[in-house]
Amino acid sequence: MSVKVIVTDMDGTFINDAKTYNQPRFMAQYQELKKRGIKFVVASGNQYYQLISFFPELKDEISFVAENGALVYEHGKQLFHGELTRHESRIVIGELLKDKQLNFVACRSAKCICQRKCPRSICRTDGKTLPSPETCKRLSGD
Repeated sequence: MSVKVIVTDMDGTFINDAKTYNQPRFMAQYQELKKRGIKFVVASGNQYYQLISFFPELKDEISFVAENGALVYEHGKQLFHGELTRHESRIVIGELLKDKQLNFVACRSAKCICQRKCPRSICRTDGKTLPSPETCKRLSGD
C-alpha cells in the first residue's frame, strides 16, 4: 500500500504557537511529495483566505478543506461550498446574540458578521483571517 495523500490540520499541528512554520524545509518536503505523486491537503476550521496566506506560492497546487469542511478548494478551484440558509443563519445568530458574554464572528464568502460590542481585533486578527473591518457588518446584541 502506498501513500496517496497527506492531510494536515494547521493550528498546533502544522504551524507552531507563533503561527509560523519552517518554509524552506516544507518546500523541500513538498517537492519530494510531488515527485512521488502524493497530494498535500490543508484541513482546518480556519477561513480559506487565512489558510492560503500560509501557502501563497502553492495555493493553486494544493487542496484546502476550510471552515470545518464548509469550503473546499482543489488547485485554486472551488469544489464545494456548504452554507446555511438565510433563515438558518438568522436562527443561529439570534441564539448567539442572547449570550452577552460571547463574542462571535460569522463568516460569509466575502464578508463577516460580528456584534457591535465585538473588538475590531476580533473582526480582523492579524490582517489574514477575515475581510477588513469595512466589510464586517456589526450587529447590536441589545
